[in-house]
Amino acid sequence: MLAILLCIIANVGIFLSFRLFQYYRVNTFHAIVVNYITCVVTGVLFTGWPNVVDVVRGDTDWIPWAVVLGGIFIATFYLMARTTQVFSMTVASISTKMSLIIPVLFSLLILGTRSRDYNLLNYLGMAAAVVAIVLSSVRKKSQDNLPSNVGALWYLPLLVFLLGGLIDTTLNAVNQYYLSEPEEKVFPIFIFGTAGIIGFVIVLIRGSAFSRHSITGGIFLGIVNYFSVYFLLMSLRVFKNDGAYVYPMINVGIILISALISALFFGEKFTYLKMAGLLLAIAAILLLSHQELIAFF
Repeated sequence: MLAILLCIIANVGIFLSFRLFQYYRVNTFHAIVVNYITCVVTGVLFTGWPNVVDVVRGDTDWIPWAVVLGGIFIATFYLMARTTQVFSMTVASISTKMSLIIPVLFSLLILGTRSRDYNLLNYLGMAAAVVAIVLSSVRKKSQDNLPSNVGALWYLPLLVFLLGGLIDTTLNAVNQYYLSEPEEKVFPIFIFGTAGIIGFVIVLIRGSAFSRHSITGGIFLGIVNYFSVYFLLMSLRVFKNDGAYVYPMINVGIILISALISALFFGEKFTYLKMAGLLLAIAAILLLSHQELIAFF
């Protein structure tokens, strides 16, 4: 459970970074590019350069997957930004979080990996997690008035949903079939390295300059971003690559901690629907992990 908790904390750090970017008027794309470069540096420092070299000298069938994921990572970030601008934060948030359905189904139906014998309570927990995500993302209609010309851009949230699910599903499959424990630290370095190169080329083509705030924000984002992927891979390994358990637990955990931080530090007020979503998220965690809780007590 420690690996899942650390993954949740790292992911909350990502959302907190984006919230602070808005407050300090940071150029988000520039910060994302700096973030990917920082991810590479963080990964090398955390792993140790000699260990990185030793891993790369071994079986590296996973490198093409890392390169592909790097391209998907930065494309998904861009599409999330476009979806937010064209539709709303709510639409982008629901599309991103609901994508957990894809790796959950992939884990159950294709990989067939389970860390326990699922019973009715576990499946109810998965369903509760999905409903909790929807309820916690809903806003009042007045907050999300959509422009009349967005019909032609209906594919944006769909792509965010599909690519988000593709990322988690690919991480799940690569972790099971290709990665050893030492490679879990090195794999994210190649993912973020590819994304950083692509992003840096885009910035050069645009001819824009990095600001001090973009660099500072990108460094903080990069540190938590690297560990969000590393602890996700660790969580999958600890729970026998059981994505049907790991992904709902992480998502509802992110919802709960993010809501607590928003209430304490940003003065966010909760609607009845959001409160219902948070309570359902707690129920989802209890249902998903009731075997561990029974064994612990």
